Amino acid sequence: MIPETMRAAVFEGEGKLTLKSVPVPQIERDDQVLLKVEAVSICGTDVHIVAVPPGYIATPNTILGHEFVGKVVARGAAVSHLEPGDHVVVNPNDYCGVCTYCRKNLPNQCERIVALGIHADGAFAEYCRVSGKVAYKIDRSVPVEQAAFAEPLACVINGTQKVRLQPGETAAVIGGGPIGLLMAMMLKASGAGKIFLADRAPFRLEAARKLGLGRVVDVSTESLADVVRAETGIGVDVAADMVGSQLPLALDVVRKDGKVVVFGVNTRATAEFPQSLVTFKELQVLGTWLANATFPEAVRVLESGLLDINSLITETIPLEQIHRGLERLARGEAVKIIVKP
Repeated sequence: MIPETMRAAVFEGEGKLTLKSVPVPQIERDDQVLLKVEAVSICGTDVHIVAVPPGYIATPNTILGHEFVGKVVARGAAVSHLEPGDHVVVNPNDYCGVCTYCRKNLPNQCERIVALGIHADGAFAEYCRVSGKVAYKIDRSVPVEQAAFAEPLACVINGTQKVRLQPGETAAVIGGGPIGLLMAMMLKASGAGKIFLADRAPFRLEAARKLGLGRVVDVSTESLADVVRAETGIGVDVAADMVGSQLPLALDVVRKDGKVVVFGVNTRATAEFPQSLVTFKELQVLGTWLANATFPEAVRVLESGLLDINSLITETIPLEQIHRGLERLARGEAVKIIVKP
C-alpha cells in the first residue's frame, strides 16, 4: 500500500534544507515509474547546494538527492522493461532523446536535460518518480548501500573510457574524495602499474592509505610533481584532476604524449598555465561530464564485486540525520555517507 504522504528533505532556498511531509508523487505519464527509495548517497554536489553562498545552483522547493537505488512499486503502461519489485539504479540526468546531442548518442550533453535532485524532485525521500528510460535494473545480490554508487561510478567510467589506461601504465589522481577514490579503484582494476593519489584532508588521506591503492601524497607537506618524477623518471601516463582546479598540476605531472582527464567541477576556479606546455608535450587534455551511456557498465561492475565499495562508506544514517551527514562531509570528515529513508 502506497501512502499519501512521505518525509522528504526539501531545498527551500539558500542554505535552507527542511525535513517535511510532502505528497507521494504519482505516475503522470505512461513512461514513468514510481520507486520506493532504498538507499541514497550524499554527493558533494548536495553539500555545495546547501552551502552559503551556494557552490552549485538548484531549484528552490526541490527534494535533493540524486545517487540512489530504489524498488519499483508502480509503473506506467508504456514501461515494459521493468516489473514491480525490481531493484533499479537511476541516471538522475533525464535526457530528452530527440535533441541534436541525444541523437549523437551524447545524452550527457542533452540540450533539455532535467537533473533529478537539482531541477526536479530527487531521492532524499521515501519515494521518487522517474522516467523509465533512466532506470536500470540491478541484481538483488548487490547490497543497496553499494548500489547507490551506480551514478558516481557511471560518471567515473565515462572518464576512464576516455583515457583507456593500459596494464602497467602509471596514473596520478589529484583529489581523494569519493569520486577520486573511485577513479583510483577503476584505474587499479584496469591494471595500473602505479597510482599516485594526492589530497590534503587528513581523513581522506587516511582513508586512501587504508585502501592500499598506491602512493598517497599529502600535498600540504609534499610536492606531487617531485614525488612523481622521483618514482617514474618522466611523469605519469595519465593524470586526473578530480578537484576542478588542478589542471596546471595535472599538466605538470603527466609525461610527454600523456593524457589528462579533467573531471572535477569548480565553477569559480580559473587556471593559468602556459599553453605551449600542451603543444611541447603533445598532451591530450580530455574533459568528462556526467555519465555518457555508461550506466550498464556501472551496473556490471557493481554486480561483479570487482571494487571494494564498502570501504568507501563512512556511515549509514536515517533521513532525519541528513543535516549532520551534510555537515560532516563539508568538514571533510567522511568519504561517503549513505541515507536510508
